[in-house]
Amino acid sequence: MKALKATRLLSVAGVTAAAVLIPVAAAAPASAATGYSGCKTWVGMHGYTVGPKVSGACANKALKTPLGDWYGNPFCITGLIKAGVDQTIANGACARAH
Repeated sequence: MKALKATRLLSVAGVTAAAVLIPVAAAAPASAATGYSGCKTWVGMHGYTVGPKVSGACANKALKTPLGDWYGNPFCITGLIKAGVDQTIANGACARAH
């Protein structure tokens, strides 16, 4: 009887752990994709073609100041400028890559 209760308890614990961990694991890639696509979307909204060079530049995540503000990664900004994007648009796009 004790073995049956222990088995049930472990089953419930396993299901509970899975219910908690699966959404957390699924959320991590989604938030990463949001920043990356936010940068590409910003560039595209301003009339630029979003190709491999823009995608590569936008993959460089934005940097956060100690006060919590976001600013564009220099590698992102220079990559977008080399791809032909105006510097002002590049700054805005790269600040959204977080």
